[in-house]
Amino acid sequence: MRTGRSAGPIAAERFPTMSDHPFFPHTHEESLAQELAERLHDPEGLPLYLKVAKQYTESSIRQILRRVLEVPDERIRTSRGALFNWLIHRHGKRDTTNNGAADTRH
Repeated sequence: MRTGRSAGPIAAERFPTMSDHPFFPHTHEESLAQELAERLHDPEGLPLYLKVAKQYTESSIRQILRRVLEVPDERIRTSRGALFNWLIHRHGKRDTTNNGAADTRH
């Protein structure tokens, strides 16, 4: 039996998310990932943006970010983060100088 709650419908419980925990970048890739999460208004996407920052060149990341931010709000179907993810995986240039961290599978 639950105590301390009203007899009304059970409220949805809130689980911690990435945005509940402060993130302090220590590397250039982490700073870039944090910038992406902030500019795309997608704090939950931080782990993806960190992976992107490690695998793709900064110039291609910034070029795609500019394209995404130029899209009018009414043209965004899901989210700017989703559009960025779709574009970077299709048109991003892999960083081959990142100490072999880039995925070389074909």
